[in-house]
Amino acid sequence: MQIAWRYAFSVAEQAGWSNETILGIACEIERPASLVKLCESTAMLGGDRKRSVLSMIETYANDSVYSTSEWIRASESLLQFLIRENRSSAFEVQMGFLACSGEFLSSSQSPYSFPEGVSKFLAEYGFDG
Repeated sequence: MQIAWRYAFSVAEQAGWSNETILGIACEIERPASLVKLCESTAMLGGDRKRSVLSMIETYANDSVYSTSEWIRASESLLQFLIRENRSSAFEVQMGFLACSGEFLSSSQSPYSFPEGVSKFLAEYGFDG
């Protein structure tokens, strides 16, 4: 498992992510493949935006009832879905899906956590992004 994490960290470094971003995201996810997939998803972002992926997630979290940690874990639910489906999606599209999912979950007083709710939505409705 250490080899997989080392590889994921090297992919993030090569993508131009700051150490703060790498560690801030990696501390919240369970699978190194999710970090690699997130790096792939942010490939189209411009230079400064790549370095601030964590701050972009924090901005979405600040506009919702969920914490940054919950956003990262919900993102991992979506990233794992994309990995299983052998698909890719742009970071902004993923964040839009998560924002809509989070808004519905919080407004409907769902019994599911943000990551669980995202997993349920993906299982039931899929993802078009």
